[in-house]
This record gives sequence, C-alpha cells and structure tokens, in this order.
Amino acid sequence: MQITIKVPDKKAASFLDVLRHISYVKIKPSVIPCVQPSADDEESAEEFYEGLKEAIHDVNEAIAGRKQLQTFEEFLAELRSSD
Repeated sequence: MQITIKVPDKKAASFLDVLRHISYVKIKPSVIPCVQPSADDEESAEEFYEGLKEAIHDVNEAIAGRKQLQTFEEFLAELRSSD
C-alpha cells in the first residue's frame, strides 16, 4: 500500500525521522521536502530546478578546468553582503 501524507514543512524533518525508525516503512526520496519543491508553487519549483541545473553545469565546467569557482570565503562574504 502506498500512502501520501501532507505535513507542515517545519515539522517534516521530525516526522520523517520517526518514520525512518519503523522497519517496515519505506520512504521514497521524492517525498523529502528539500529534494522536491511543493507542487503548490510551480514557479518556485521551476526556479529550483533551473538553479540546480545551472549549478551542476558550473561544477562540470570547473572539473573540466574551464571555469574557476568562488572560494568558500568569497561565498560567505557574498552572503554577508546580501543582508
């Protein structure tokens, strides 16, 4: 049997933790909130996947030596300046 359960985002992590401790319950990765954006907001889902696709492309370019990625310190400085 397959069951779909809606849980508020802020409670999802603890709910999934409880389910993981039940041996006969199997959780599909697609139901984990951080992996799949809410279907209620298609524009956000589209933006999420476009950003993910761009990030994967950037990493592949860096591995191939065609792109220089920013350092962690540069990333932190960018986050701090956006506040």
